[in-house]
Amino acid sequence: MFDKTLTLIENTLIAVSFFVITMVAFVNVVARYVFHGSLSFTGELIVNLAVLLTLVGASAVTRQGSHPSFSLLRDSLRGLPRTLVIVGVCAAMLVFYALFLWVGADMAEKQAASGRLTPALGFPQWIFSLALPFGALLGAVRAIQVAVIALRGGETFVSEEEAAVKEAEDIRAHEEATQP
Repeated sequence: MFDKTLTLIENTLIAVSFFVITMVAFVNVVARYVFHGSLSFTGELIVNLAVLLTLVGASAVTRQGSHPSFSLLRDSLRGLPRTLVIVGVCAAMLVFYALFLWVGADMAEKQAASGRLTPALGFPQWIFSLALPFGALLGAVRAIQVAVIALRGGETFVSEEEAAVKEAEDIRAHEEATQP
């Protein structure tokens, strides 16, 4: 249940932030041609949403096994070496996310204490900066999740090639079973 809820949160944040980035950028381009001037807040909003999108996306690709650090060695190994690589990469990611969480939370806290506002929108900057520790927390949870599954002997994820081969075999088996 936790995994499904976290996946729903990740996917929703990715979809919404990507949609808003796309729409705001489109509106800004139209405004430039129609009104011969851009909307001042668009760059600020797009950059801050892109940070959120990037960090939540990193968490999602860790969940899916699409993170480059996973696929480099993982796909060529089996058994204990594969498990050790997965756990080692997860440990390194966890250290990175912990540092990122600490630095991001510290930055947001200092911005909140200083009352710093964003230049164009006038929003408290710390609200946008919370994307850093939030994304780091999501990434850390996913790295721990992948490591625990690997240590328990489960298959954390399957490479795209393995998934395609399995799907082709399933289709072939279904076609053979349905032919007279």
